[in-house]
Amino acid sequence: MGTLYVVQSFHTVNGDFIADKPILHGMEQLARTRGEMLAEERDGVLVYAQAADTDRDEYSEPVILAKYGRVPHPEQQSLRQAG
Repeated sequence: MGTLYVVQSFHTVNGDFIADKPILHGMEQLARTRGEMLAEERDGVLVYAQAADTDRDEYSEPVILAKYGRVPHPEQQSLRQAG
């Protein structure tokens, strides 16, 4: 099982959070740096780590490493991917 480092940015449209395409990194520091850079352009950014076994399609609960700006509550159901 490996660890994925994910940078998830968000922008808002009419008060709704829109999730941009997530960016995956193999190294924590690269993900943190990218998150800091995106924070200057987006309404919010989450950087998180998640253990993953892609062969078995098994993923652990994400661990938030950094948060910038406004981001939706993790359990909010109205997230939409940008299309």
